[in-house]
Amino acid sequence: MISPLWRLVFGSLFSLLTIVGLCGNALVIVAILGDRKMRRSVMNLLLLNLAVADALNLATTSLEWTPTIALGSPTWIPWLPYYLCPLVRYLECVFLFTSILTQLMVCIERYIAIVFPIHARRLCSRTNILIAIFTIWLTACLIAVPYVLHNKISPDGSVCINVRASSEFWNKWFEFLTLYLLPCLAFLFLYSKICAVLWAKNRQLYEVPETKTSLSARDEPRLSDPGSAASRTSSTSAALLGAREEALRTRRNVVKMLVACVSVYFVCYSPIQAIFLSRGLFNVRIHPPYQFILLMNALAMLCSACNPLLYTLFSRRFRTRIAALLCPYSFAKKVSAVKAGASSVMTTRRASKLSPTMTNGGVLLTQWNSINSSSYCGATHRLMST
Repeated sequence: MISPLWRLVFGSLFSLLTIVGLCGNALVIVAILGDRKMRRSVMNLLLLNLAVADALNLATTSLEWTPTIALGSPTWIPWLPYYLCPLVRYLECVFLFTSILTQLMVCIERYIAIVFPIHARRLCSRTNILIAIFTIWLTACLIAVPYVLHNKISPDGSVCINVRASSEFWNKWFEFLTLYLLPCLAFLFLYSKICAVLWAKNRQLYEVPETKTSLSARDEPRLSDPGSAASRTSSTSAALLGAREEALRTRRNVVKMLVACVSVYFVCYSPIQAIFLSRGLFNVRIHPPYQFILLMNALAMLCSACNPLLYTLFSRRFRTRIAALLCPYSFAKKVSAVKAGASSVMTTRRASKLSPTMTNGGVLLTQWNSINSSSYCGATHRLMST
């Protein structure tokens, strides 16, 4: 039994994690589905799938911890049908496994897009990503089949238990290898390669636009003086360099966000895996208090609840979309102000194009007139000297 104080503590903790996680993942889902540009990104499709899996995982987990906190022990509610016992356990595992495999797929997609950008459009096409999402759900459903077969209500009808838990250690070993150890090793290897490209090869990334800019400046028609050509070349180089730097910064923020998600997953699921290893490898029979088991479940829920917060923290586009969803009136005012500023800038640019004294055309015309006048004066001087 759990004391009333611990019931209050864990009840508040579970309620907070469930509400924050459901609301956050719902915002991510609405933000992606409501933005056409975000829906076009294959990575956002994977993040959408991750948000769906996390939200469903939190919803099904609440069906299990609510009676435990309310009654003080892992007791099955008598008026609930018995088939919910294996079904809820099965769905919990399906959604959890889908979340893990989706994070692995996101890591692979980022690796291909950054390390092998030439092949990214072919390998990470929208069709291939949708096939990968379907494969992820199918794999998760198959791996979780033992939970729907072996979880039943105890003979006295008081608790939902795994009737073959003692003889199914091979299944736990399989889950440990495929859903914890191998994903962690893949995360470590792939993200280290990604970071090597983004951080250790900055010079190569910046040399490309500079070379292109110098070539384009060399091929320009020489209609203007060297000063104006140099100014246009420097402005073009600065624009290209700024765009390159912005793209690099965006990629870095995406990688930081994904590494943070993986780190949270590693921290949240490592304690329970350590207990499993101690039992499986060293035959150490640990019987922790039930409060510790509840804490491990809270860590698992924390992993599903933190992902939307990490998206908002590292992604400017997610912040913009979520701000538009939460405060549509103020966001609409900001958008109208930005559009008004942009229209005024465009009006100024159109007016400057029509004014010969404010554009390069005006400079060229002035230079051409000065050249003609100097030539005429030289010819007049020669005529007078003769």
